[in-house]
Amino acid sequence: MKTITYHNLSQNTNGRLVYFRSTDIEQMNWHRLLWSIPDEMLYHLSQGKQIRIIDKTSSKKGGKIKRIFIPIMNDLLNNLYFDIPAKNKNLVNHYLYALETMKKDKSLLTKFLYWRGIIFNLVNIIGEDIIVDKEPNPLRPKKYLKLLE
Repeated sequence: MKTITYHNLSQNTNGRLVYFRSTDIEQMNWHRLLWSIPDEMLYHLSQGKQIRIIDKTSSKKGGKIKRIFIPIMNDLLNNLYFDIPAKNKNLVNHYLYALETMKKDKSLLTKFLYWRGIIFNLVNIIGEDIIVDKEPNPLRPKKYLKLLE
């Protein structure tokens, strides 16, 4: 199975870019997150291709894209396309909010329902984190940086 790789918020010049903000995940802004999913990604799923999203994070436990966004998208799309209940019970609040967001915006719902009956394989988007060092805030005096460590 061929894998299509997307780089999130990256300055990678070779490949596909997506823009999923961890702040939107924290604020449960599923409206913007769902609209940020490119139609091309859904097309590739319809072609039976594996989707991988690479995200850079400074968190040692992994980024919110891999820990929250991708599991919710897998659950949401598998529910829409195959009537499979959500598997990630620990993320039920995010899941319900994403589902409600989709139901309230008919254009958004249409964007995803278009692919029902066209995507034949269970959706299993995978995530990969690249751990990077956090860049210091240039507006914060250096003497305070030690206090934050």
